[in-house]
Amino acid sequence: MNNLSYELVESYKKEPDKIVIIEKSEQMTYKKLYKKVASFKEYLLKKGIKKGQKVLVLVQMSKELYIVLLSLWSIGAIPCFMDAGFIKSGMKNNEYDNIQAIIGTKKYILYSKINNNLKKLKTKIDVSIINKLEIKDTLEIQEVEKHFPAILTYTSDTTGTPKIASRSHTFLKCQEKILINTLNYEEEDIEISSIPIFTLSNISAGIATLIAEANFSNLGKTKPRKIINQIIKYKVNRIMAAPGLLQNIVNYGLKNNIQLEDVKKIFTGGGAVFVDLINNIKKVFPKAKIVTLYGSTEAEPISECDVTNISKSDLDKIMNGYGILAGNIVGVKSCKLIKNDKKEIGRITKEEFEKMQVQNNGEIVVTGENVLKGYVDGIGDKENKFYVETETFHRTGDLGNIDEKGRLWLKGRIKEPYFNIEATLHAKFQNIGKTAVLKNNNKITIILEKSCKIPEEKIKKEIDFEKIEDIRYVKKIPVDKRHNTKVDYNELRKVLKI
Repeated sequence: MNNLSYELVESYKKEPDKIVIIEKSEQMTYKKLYKKVASFKEYLLKKGIKKGQKVLVLVQMSKELYIVLLSLWSIGAIPCFMDAGFIKSGMKNNEYDNIQAIIGTKKYILYSKINNNLKKLKTKIDVSIINKLEIKDTLEIQEVEKHFPAILTYTSDTTGTPKIASRSHTFLKCQEKILINTLNYEEEDIEISSIPIFTLSNISAGIATLIAEANFSNLGKTKPRKIINQIIKYKVNRIMAAPGLLQNIVNYGLKNNIQLEDVKKIFTGGGAVFVDLINNIKKVFPKAKIVTLYGSTEAEPISECDVTNISKSDLDKIMNGYGILAGNIVGVKSCKLIKNDKKEIGRITKEEFEKMQVQNNGEIVVTGENVLKGYVDGIGDKENKFYVETETFHRTGDLGNIDEKGRLWLKGRIKEPYFNIEATLHAKFQNIGKTAVLKNNNKITIILEKSCKIPEEKIKKEIDFEKIEDIRYVKKIPVDKRHNTKVDYNELRKVLKI
């Protein structure tokens, strides 16, 4: 059975009373989730949603999000996700022509009436209807073909050229299997999470997910006290969160002398994880094992690293500009580094591929079952894919090193490859705050926030592996709203007027 929603049916039969989603005061068992999905599926059918139709989902992380996903999958419909930049960009390349409906929160349904791209869609469903429907007891699943799309993710990309990642039911099942092996679940785990894709693995594995009481439209505005209260109330023993959200939580914990000893495992990814953050996490969560995950929409996961106790030799490497330790390769069949020449590669032989490979300062490329083979209509394939005879490789756009133990180290995006400088700063200065590094007029420039009190000369002296020619200050370094972690370099350049 290829359809992902069969997993819900099987889990409901085996463990109907197992709690899988907790949100605020509501605890949802497989039985309740099954019946909610059955009810919403019937409602969607009455609204005319059919197999193969694309439905734009504008619902933040919540129990309703997973009811929507499972309901659409059970019909054989295809949930579509777009980043905010894509929706607001007003692109006129007919990206919306094949979308039949919107399912969204009240805010987005109202917004869809004024947005030029969204207002032409006739079927618009307010997700709050889920809680008003008559309960159904039977959920029938539509069979789908092996490579039938489960999720379409639309992105405007940094170039402004839209591309669409299509992940099939089979692909996501493979990804789930790898994540379940990687994430080391135990039966009684309760995980608080702010990263939606990992909750799908939790539901499949039968692990309870407590949805973080976060501001998912802007994680930077989340009140950490609320999340800490959730952790204490529900005796959470696992955390899955982006580095930016973890930083907010530990800052609050340190300020208020809070220690949370019940938390035994912390997983984080979606952005750079520096040594000072790791040190602070250990102070607030003294009994937790801390694991970083590296991956992307096209390949998740690529590597994992237990950073709880970084060895002296690894810390020396970090302090001397080697990068961020991303750790052991997991999930992907092969991870290599190739010469960073930014040229399209096309189809090559194994011998040609071997000649392109390097150990240091190379672009990270991966292949495997959990690596996306291409984009919809091939848009983006030339720039992001290449073929070694019959095998498809994905170009991550990240620069890295591979050490003598076969572990991956990150140096940043090819366009801004300075994670190694930032990693050194954060390893040598515990309270340096948010940082960024970029090139301006061929000069390597460190960007700090005005709250940083460390003398400039001291900073320049510690970075002896690169020539730092300028240090500039801004009130606040702009970051992505999704993870509150990655530096928004385009916005930063506007702030700096460069």
